[in-house]
Amino acid sequence: MTDLFKSRIENIKNILSSENLSNLLILSDENIYYLTGFYGKNSGSLLLITDNKLHLITNFLYLEQAKKSIDNDSLNIVFYRRDRFKKLLEILEGYNFESVNLEGKNISFKDGLNLGKMLSRQNKEFKIKDGLVEKLRIIKDEVEISKIKNACKITDNAFNKILDYGAKKVESLSEVELSFSLEELMVKNNSIGKSFDIIVAYDKNSSMPHYSPQKIKVKDGIVLMDFGCRYTNYCSDMTRTIFTRNNKICNEFKKIYDIVLEAQYKAIKFCREGITCRELDSTARNFISSKGYGNNFGHGLGHGVGLEIHEEPIVNPESNTVLKENMIITVEPGIYIEDFGGVRIEDMLLVKKNACEVLYGSTKEFFIMADF
Repeated sequence: MTDLFKSRIENIKNILSSENLSNLLILSDENIYYLTGFYGKNSGSLLLITDNKLHLITNFLYLEQAKKSIDNDSLNIVFYRRDRFKKLLEILEGYNFESVNLEGKNISFKDGLNLGKMLSRQNKEFKIKDGLVEKLRIIKDEVEISKIKNACKITDNAFNKILDYGAKKVESLSEVELSFSLEELMVKNNSIGKSFDIIVAYDKNSSMPHYSPQKIKVKDGIVLMDFGCRYTNYCSDMTRTIFTRNNKICNEFKKIYDIVLEAQYKAIKFCREGITCRELDSTARNFISSKGYGNNFGHGLGHGVGLEIHEEPIVNPESNTVLKENMIITVEPGIYIEDFGGVRIEDMLLVKKNACEVLYGSTKEFFIMADF
């Protein structure tokens, strides 16, 4: 594993060299982990990469964790108690470059102003250089693919356990309780927790794509569940829409469900290396529009998943990103009708040369839970 992180460091240095950059300041916890093996979530850590040395600046609270996580002789670990940028400037005194290149999307406006003033005292400035590490992260290596597949397997198993509950048990739970049941099942199956705030939306609430579960009892009808876990820091993301008992509302929803499912199947069949994200999006979107529900599918078809639950590439009508082998994306078409309800079906896909691999195995067919 040490060789893996050292290889990634060499790769980012090659990118810096190709762009004639002498340094890069990394503020993203995920990017720091990707390059070093240290993951201090919301730690405020900084990683300064120069031609011949790396400097990790972290809060005292994370110092021991950093030392135990990193095995790289060329990496200097230092800690700060109050001001990370003050510690950064102490290190920068030993370098004669005039500008510091940093990830602009990972620093607040206030911190940017403060850092700019501090750098000016050394006759330095900062320049924004976004997406350099993400350029590497967008293609998953074998270690990452293995971890993500494990996260997906855990998520799959949790969903199947919920199906085993039967309609009677599910209907005894509220949306919040069902979301906690999903999280508990994933944790018990070797995950380190949920990868995002789980969505469980019953009945009409399912028309809100990013709904937050409430203390509302799940009764007979539609239940949309969007959930995922973290396995060794890598994420999964899955959505299933199921029905409890065979009643009128289930029959009304079957038409919409079948359209969404067919749209997803079309996208999965089309997904492969060489197509653009917008082309993939249009495969599902055009089908949904042809059935009269184009205005009810208001979000992109999907997104990349890895160390973050939403990362590059973004699969939407505006994205010209070309899919490449070993990218991992979601495909999640949906139809949402206000005050009626919604259907979304989501899988994660591993892009391959001439096809893709679906990373989930659980059922997507129209499903009415057994009444036991």
